[in-house]
Order: sequence, then C-alpha cells, then structure tokens
Amino acid sequence: MFGKKEKEPEKVPLKLVNPIDYKLLFVIFGLAVAFQIFVTLAQGGMEADLTIAAVSFGFPLSGSIAAFVVARRYKSSKVFGRAYFALGLGMAMNFLGEVSYYILETMDLVTYPSISDVFYLAFYPLAFYHLAKNIQFFKPKVKIGIKILIVTIPVSLIGTYSVLSYGLIGEMNSDYFYGLSYVVGSSVLLSGAIFGAMIFRQGVLGTAWLVLVIGMALLTLGDSWYAYLGTFSEYSSTHLVNLLWYAGYMVIAYALYKHQDTI
Repeated sequence: MFGKKEKEPEKVPLKLVNPIDYKLLFVIFGLAVAFQIFVTLAQGGMEADLTIAAVSFGFPLSGSIAAFVVARRYKSSKVFGRAYFALGLGMAMNFLGEVSYYILETMDLVTYPSISDVFYLAFYPLAFYHLAKNIQFFKPKVKIGIKILIVTIPVSLIGTYSVLSYGLIGEMNSDYFYGLSYVVGSSVLLSGAIFGAMIFRQGVLGTAWLVLVIGMALLTLGDSWYAYLGTFSEYSSTHLVNLLWYAGYMVIAYALYKHQDTI
C-alpha cells in the first residue's frame, strides 16, 4: 500500500498551513463535558434518551458529510480525493452502526455481536486507508525510534487486553474475540494516527491534517477503552469514555471544516 506510486503528480494547497484555533478546541471539549453531564443527570428519561440518540447519530453523520464535501473538492486528485471519500464512508459506517444499534435496543433485540458491529468495525480499514494514502504520498523518512513506537502501541494494547480478558473469562471464547476485534482495529488505527501526527505537525500537510488525526486518535482511544470496559461489563452511557467519542467527532468535524475552508 505504501509503496505504490500514483501516475499523476498531486499538489497540496499551501494555504493549509495555518494556525489552530485553540479557543475553539477548548469550546469543543467544554461541550463534550457539558453533554456528558447532561447524560449523567438526565439518564433514564424518554426525552433524554432521544437527545442522546440524536447526538449519537448527528456526530458521525456530520463528519461523514464534511469528509465527502472535502473529497468532492479534491475530485481531481487521485490521492486526496480517494482518501477523503474513504474517510467519509468510514464515518457513514459509524452512523449506520449507531442507528442500527438504537433500533435493536428499542426492540430489545441487541446481541453481541450484531449487525451494528459490522458497521462499527468497517470504520477501521476505511479510516486507515485514509491515513495510509496521505502518508504514502509524502513518503516520509521514518526513524527507527518511531518505527518501534508505532509497533509497540498496538502490541501493548492487544497484549494488555488479552491478559485482562483471559484472566477474567478463563478462556479465549467468542466474547474474547469480540472484544479483540475492536482492540486490534482501534490500536492499529491509533498507532497510524500518532504516526500521521508526527509527520503532519511539520507543516507539510498543514494544521488541518494534524487536527484531523488528533480527532481520530480520540475516537480510537475511546474504542480501545470501551473494549476493556466491555471485558468487565462496566460500560454505560454515563461512563467517561463517551467524552472521547463526543470530542473526537467534533474535532474531526472542525478539522474537515478547516480543510474545506482553506482548499
């Protein structure tokens, strides 16, 4: 994937190198905290449940639409057009996962795994493709220390999950592999996002890409945490892990808006 070369040269807009609005990022995290407080205080009410569902649908859907808009702006680029289309499709998979899970939950038909997991897990290869296409284009020289880091992250997360899960379950059954699928997908994507951030922070891609991978890192951190919580049956809609998902989607939406605004 990384070694394949494109036939036509691509150009990156110089305008993408612009400062991050840290005040807006602070507002984003403040909104995530505020909504989590609302969820905690209003848990159990019909109106609260509908509000939570609407927000859960809206975050990935808005991110998907924004990614498709950026992909359209890059339609003449074989690298960036395809990369952002894949990201938009991945976010759409998360949206479908949220909708299908809500429908199953309201009908009391939730099972593990379910059709929702198919959609959720589809996000990882699509998002990784997005990162890989961008990294491939810039062909960075990777130092041995960075190579060790990006390999150590998924190995450590997968190893820790395996030890904790096996210690609790006592066998590698379907529950173990169910959680493992999320840990593998999220840890590999997290490693790729961190690798991308190390490259993009140099200004070659601009701050829009840096903010984007930060958002993706928040999502994948949340997914990894969720897998561990699932092992011990400790997840709930009021758990702090939700903050990472809320903030991650909003940061991605901000990054895509910033990207679109500067193309």
